[in-house]
Amino acid sequence: MKHFIILPILFFTTTLIAQSFSGGIQYGKSSLNYKIRLVEMEGKTEAYFSSLAMNAYEIPCQKTTFKKDSLKFYVVSDHYTYEYNYLKTNNNLKGNLMVYSNENEQLLNTFETYLVPETKTERDVIKIQNLSFTSNGLELYGTLWEPKNSIHKGLFLVTSSQGNDRSGTNAEASFYADLGYTIFNYDKRGTGKSSGEWQSATIEELCSDDMNALEFFSKISTLSLSNIGIKGSSQGGIKIPFILSKMPELCFGISISCPDGTLLESDLNHWKNINFNNIGKDNIELALKVQKMGYNYLAGNISYELLMQESSKNSTEDWLKYVWIPERDVPKDYKLNFSGLPYFKIIKQPILVIQGLSDEVVPPESYKTIEKAIKKSKSPNSKVITLADTDHSMTYLNKEFPYFQILNPAYLNTVTDWLNKILKEEE
Repeated sequence: MKHFIILPILFFTTTLIAQSFSGGIQYGKSSLNYKIRLVEMEGKTEAYFSSLAMNAYEIPCQKTTFKKDSLKFYVVSDHYTYEYNYLKTNNNLKGNLMVYSNENEQLLNTFETYLVPETKTERDVIKIQNLSFTSNGLELYGTLWEPKNSIHKGLFLVTSSQGNDRSGTNAEASFYADLGYTIFNYDKRGTGKSSGEWQSATIEELCSDDMNALEFFSKISTLSLSNIGIKGSSQGGIKIPFILSKMPELCFGISISCPDGTLLESDLNHWKNINFNNIGKDNIELALKVQKMGYNYLAGNISYELLMQESSKNSTEDWLKYVWIPERDVPKDYKLNFSGLPYFKIIKQPILVIQGLSDEVVPPESYKTIEKAIKKSKSPNSKVITLADTDHSMTYLNKEFPYFQILNPAYLNTVTDWLNKILKEEE
C-alpha cells in the first residue's frame, strides 16, 4: 500500500473522540493484521488505516460511516478499491473486505475480516512530535518518535529517491519506536513541508542534509551520535556507507536494496527488466546501449550530439519506441553518477546489507560485490543477507492474497535479530 497518499500525522485534542481497533483479514490459512483509528469530531467520523505488513500508517479512508451497530469505509490504491463492511457482534466487529478492480470496477474477491477494540493505543506509549530544523539555508520538517520504555538508542531513517516524503517511513518508525528506539524521519528538501528542490541536488548535498538532521536529532533526543544508527533503502541505502564514513561516531548502519554500482547502472538494470519482453532477446543489448547513452546525457557525461548520433543509427528500429531519449534542455541529474561501493570499503561501524533476489532495480550480483568491499573495511559484526522472492521494496507477492504489497516477514525479523546482536555486543 505504499502508493497511497498519506496525510500528516494526526494529533488529537479534547475536541476529538477517538477509538482504536486491531483487525485482521482472513485468507486461506493466514491472516493479515491492521489497525483502524476512528476519530469523531462534530458528529462526523473519519477512519485511518495502519498496517506494518502493508507499510501503511494513518492512511485516510473514504466514505466512512459509523453507526450504532455497523461500520463501513473504503481504502483506494492505484489498482484496487477495498470496501470494508462490519457488523457489531458483542464488543467486536465482524465483516467482509471486498476488493474491486479500479480498471473496470469488477469485484475480484471477498475476504473475512474483524476488528477488536484496543484499550491501549500506540499513542499511549509513543510520543510523536513534528519539528523543523535548518540545513544549508533550507527549512526542513521531521518527526521525533519517543517510546515510553526507551532502550536509549536512536535510529535515523535516511531519505530516499524521487519526491517521497517521510510518510513512506512512518510505518517502520512506529515499529522501531515500539521496540524502544527513539526515531527521527524527515521530509527531504523539496518534499512534504520542507523547502528547497531535490531534483538538481547531488547525493553529497542530500547527504549533507541527512547529516545536519542527525546532529539535530542527537541534540533534541539527548542521544549521542555513538548511540544512534542509520537506516536507508534504495537511494537511501546507497547513502548509508557514505554517511557512516563521514560521521564515524555513528553506531551502525542498515542498507536495504543497495546497488553495487552507480545509480545510473541500477536505473539501467530496471529499464532492461521492465522492457525485456517488449524488445526481445535479440535486440535488448543494442537497445540497452542507446538507453545507457540517454541516461549518460541526463547525468552530464556525454554531449547531446553524441546521443543523437547513436539514436539516429537506430531510427528505423521498432524497439526504439521503448527507449527514453531526453530532450536537449532536460535538467541534469548528477546523482546518477554516485556509487556507494568505495565507502563500503572504509567504514568502521557494524553494517547490515539486505537484498531481495527478485529485485528488478538492483543488479542481481550486487550483494556479492558489496560483501567483498565490506571485508576490506574495519566494519565489525557486518552481515549481508539475501531474501528469496523479495522485490526492491522488501515486499513479496502472496498468491492467496495478491491485492496488497506485503512486506516479507523475514525482512523485519532479520533487521530486528541483527539489532539485538549489536546491542548484546555492546553490553
